[in-house]
Amino acid sequence: MNSPTYLHYYLGLNRKSSNNNDLPTLENLKKEYISYLLELTNNNISDSAEILTVSRASLCNRLRK
Repeated sequence: MNSPTYLHYYLGLNRKSSNNNDLPTLENLKKEYISYLLELTNNNISDSAEILTVSRASLCNRLRK
């Protein structure tokens, strides 16, 4: 199954040589995105949770994993 071109661009993959083993897991993508948001908000959990449209408690639980 071919994934959209934009996905390969954002994931930094070479479309021709990528296979399913090259793709990051959804769990890893979530962790990376949360880390990115925390950096963007200067580690403000409330602001990051608001961007994610989740409660602060949910984000805190996610960070404990």
